[in-house]
Amino acid sequence: MFLNIITNVQEYKLDSSYLYILVTIGLAIGYLMVRPAVKWFITNRVFDLLSYIMVSLILCIMLSASYFMLGLSPEMFRLFLKVILQLLAYFGAGLVIWNLIRVLFIKHN
Repeated sequence: MFLNIITNVQEYKLDSSYLYILVTIGLAIGYLMVRPAVKWFITNRVFDLLSYIMVSLILCIMLSASYFMLGLSPEMFRLFLKVILQLLAYFGAGLVIWNLIRVLFIKHN
């Protein structure tokens, strides 16, 4: 959908204010969706998972920047994206399991 909008903006020379409005709405929705999770992480002192989310965001931004700024080929971008997302998923699952074990066994003793 987003690529469709970008194509329409480029093809029909639409005003860029349309994109600003769309991105602003996306940021507001994202903020409203993420805010309760961040509050929960902070109130329950689960800083490992919050750090994991920040590192994930930084890695995805770096990958996107390398694609746009360095001219990374689409094939390499897909390969890097696949590897990064899989490793983040495994690492995140490991952190969740570690925190569950820590909460169940260490904090209750």
